[in-house]
Amino acid sequence: MKIKNFLENFILIAIVLVLIQTFLSEVSLYSQWSISSRNFLIYCGLFFDFLFSIEFTVRSIVAGKSKKQLFRYWFFERGWVDFISSFPLLLLDSGPSVYLLLAGGIHESGSAMGVLNVLKVVKAVRVTRILRLVRIIKIFGKIHNAESKMAQHHTSTIATTAVFTIVCALVIFSVFTDSSGIEKIRNRKSEYENYLAGISSLNYSSMNEQIKTAKRFFKRDGRMIKLFYNDELVLLNVTDDRFKKYFDMEDYFRVKSGNFSGYISIVDIHRDIAVDHIKNFVIIVSVVLSFMLVYTRHFVQNISDLIHIMNKGFRKKNYNLQIKIKDEYSDQEIYRLARFYNDAYLPAKMKRMQAEKDKKSSSLSMKDLLSFNKK
Repeated sequence: MKIKNFLENFILIAIVLVLIQTFLSEVSLYSQWSISSRNFLIYCGLFFDFLFSIEFTVRSIVAGKSKKQLFRYWFFERGWVDFISSFPLLLLDSGPSVYLLLAGGIHESGSAMGVLNVLKVVKAVRVTRILRLVRIIKIFGKIHNAESKMAQHHTSTIATTAVFTIVCALVIFSVFTDSSGIEKIRNRKSEYENYLAGISSLNYSSMNEQIKTAKRFFKRDGRMIKLFYNDELVLLNVTDDRFKKYFDMEDYFRVKSGNFSGYISIVDIHRDIAVDHIKNFVIIVSVVLSFMLVYTRHFVQNISDLIHIMNKGFRKKNYNLQIKIKDEYSDQEIYRLARFYNDAYLPAKMKRMQAEKDKKSSSLSMKDLLSFNKK
């Protein structure tokens, strides 16, 4: 039992940490953290996805001893949520991201760029990790003294439904819109190809004049990181040290036209995407927390507490506590049942108890009288 509780608490801590990691991953793109910091967050994502995949596999194996238990885990205990937030993310997000990091030096290859484009789409659905937040509802239950299994189950169900609906909408939205920024990157690439082609097409008296024109044109362009002429560096808007420290393979692309080639930054596009992802993250977390903090309390006070009192009244002979009827909810079924409990069942119960008490008292008095007469 101690080992089981330890593992449960460990998983709950891991859930909190993976949510923090997901949030910081977006913040790191918005603030353009150093490559080492962002890579650390990617490795952390792989670790958590691998951990949750193992957890899902172990739970499925344990529950798979009987079809009934497996069905209970998958649907009643939301094993499908554990699956969605583990293996797909491991295989489509953190796994390929770490592979690209370890492979290195493939930034210019067409296959790598194709993988990067796919990863940009997948990143839009990383919010599925937030589904695991419903697993820690029991913590908030203890805060509210809401140990009711029914309250925890219903709150988890409605929170999971709400979050899953939002996530599905975001996934559909990402498929039919440019939420990953791929189209913006293509347009920017085409834009700078045209710039370089235009400069290359002009007639110059010398190569130096052509280079000077290009340098004047891109000197104040924050998107142009480096400009080359026949592979010779002619313009550097970002120092080498800063480039090596802060510009990852996802932060720029290379464009070439004529004798010119350049590294073009797309950090601003990533920043806009990160803002959208952060907004989605905050919205979903706020929805889940509102269910945990507000709906759980409401459910406990207006559903499970009433059932708890009636259940004790039905089962315990000397338990006669009445239920307070709230006028604003008096027309609801649970309060109509509570009114019947107060007005009919409890009086009948107390009347029956009084009759039994009187009968017992009367029986004792008659016995005592007969014993007295015999004397």
